[in-house]
Amino acid sequence: MYFVHSYYVVPDDEQVILTTTTYGKQEYCSSVQHNNIFASQFHPEKSGKNGLKIYKYLKENPSVDYSLTFNNLPQSTQPVLKINNNTDVEWTVSAARHLLSRTMTGPTYDEIQSCFSSGLNSSVNTLLETQGLPEQPGDWVNEELPDWGSLSNAEIDAIFQSYRNRIHSFRRWWSELMMNENMNITETITLFWHHYFATGSSKVFYPQAMYQQHKMLRIHGLGNFKDLLRQVTFGPAMMIWLDISGSRKQAPNENFARELMELFSLGVNNYNQEDVVAASKAFTGYVTNGVQTNYDFDTMEGWGNWWTDWHDFEDKTFLGQTGPWTGDDIINIILEQDQCAIHICNRLYKWFVYDLIDESFVSEMAEILRSNNYEIKPALEFLFNSDHFHDSTFWGANISNPNQMITGTIKRLNMENQNFPTRFFSDIQFALGMQMFEPPDVSGWLGYHSWINSNTFPFRKVILCSLITGESPFGNYGSYINVSSIAQSLYNSNEDGWACEQVVRKLGLAFFGLSLTDSLEQRLLDILLNGAEPYDWNLYLPPYNAQWNRMKDMLQYMMRLPEFQLS
Repeated sequence: MYFVHSYYVVPDDEQVILTTTTYGKQEYCSSVQHNNIFASQFHPEKSGKNGLKIYKYLKENPSVDYSLTFNNLPQSTQPVLKINNNTDVEWTVSAARHLLSRTMTGPTYDEIQSCFSSGLNSSVNTLLETQGLPEQPGDWVNEELPDWGSLSNAEIDAIFQSYRNRIHSFRRWWSELMMNENMNITETITLFWHHYFATGSSKVFYPQAMYQQHKMLRIHGLGNFKDLLRQVTFGPAMMIWLDISGSRKQAPNENFARELMELFSLGVNNYNQEDVVAASKAFTGYVTNGVQTNYDFDTMEGWGNWWTDWHDFEDKTFLGQTGPWTGDDIINIILEQDQCAIHICNRLYKWFVYDLIDESFVSEMAEILRSNNYEIKPALEFLFNSDHFHDSTFWGANISNPNQMITGTIKRLNMENQNFPTRFFSDIQFALGMQMFEPPDVSGWLGYHSWINSNTFPFRKVILCSLITGESPFGNYGSYINVSSIAQSLYNSNEDGWACEQVVRKLGLAFFGLSLTDSLEQRLLDILLNGAEPYDWNLYLPPYNAQWNRMKDMLQYMMRLPEFQLS
């Protein structure tokens, strides 16, 4: 490694100095750290041994305490997380914000305060309460299939276009549910299962099938994983997406069998190719027309000529067990494996906690899942009530996924009733890399750092700021933001501090995954006041007053900050 310049920095705040280096007779600051952000003044050459060691260590240990010298780096390749060993969660407003930011879309300041006042256990119970189904996105969800053979080319083209439009309206419908949700996990857990059991409308084709699967995820998302897995497996969307439909004993398709084990239940290296072949034979003879399937959920058997003619009724050896297995038998055998619960909990952990898995904690969580016969809710109760989940190491450690970032911001700005065009959310989701009902592949979205790149990061800021300016790249969506009503809703005369100070502090709590620093709070106040005194800031000035333009400027400034991207 080597230094690549002839100057050094002198931090205003000496507390951020992490390391110093002596060159000749000159000692100077060579690295700084603030919270989970650090910067170094040397170049760790990637082609060199020491540089590679540093890069590898930093990649595998993003949350460790970096208060050490670079010539003394640990050699361990295992992730190291600073996890407190407290037996009780320290329940604070920041802890309440962390819980809500991971379990729902765009928690507001009032929701965070309500969560804090209710306490941890009560809040978790509220979040996990089962919700009824919302109104359908349209009558089309129950529409029968067209008689394709009787239609002209023009009529077929019109149906194709109507199907595309229905998917656009479907995305808007779900986005609106996210923007109008109460304090509940339903939308977030449904989104998780959509990522877990990823299917795409471009291949599934029928919007009715996509809605059927979405409805299954809502109904069973906090229920029993066994039921959820069967419902998804034998639903039209998955049968089309992973080629179950049409697989026959003469030519078994291995696609679903492989993904069932790798993505949905066991994970890599917990099965072999012989298991894939056996499972693929067990899943022959199941057929769908795009709306209905020939799987009977009551008897858990296939039916019809396709079943009798196409299913392989011969003995098969799968995961060491031999018999005339059907697809349902394969699922039962998988669920008997200890690794199945571990795999599910690994995925839940990565979604709700952090990308680097704590194997010991996941093992405890998996035992909860197994001992409760794969009921999902007890495992989530264990997770959200644990001191592990609430360790401050994880606060602000994730990058918000694009869909929840946009809808959550709209909700916090009280703009959920705007007249958004039908394609508004489709276009945004596509531009930011998370288009609902069109995942990039069978494994869903990578998430975490993959949300941010040279294209998406600037565009995130453009889209967020367009909510303030009304100048969206995807068209006009109605009336503009009412910043005076936002400010008035955040002020409490019984609390300490000027109105402008309360507004800044409360917006910071709602919008940022990390707490406001004193310097950032002052910077936001400076934008808001523009030289005026705090007591000059009046909540009840008319909407056209310049004061509200300054508040819009401050909101845009907040949205451009890296902290705004964190959850």
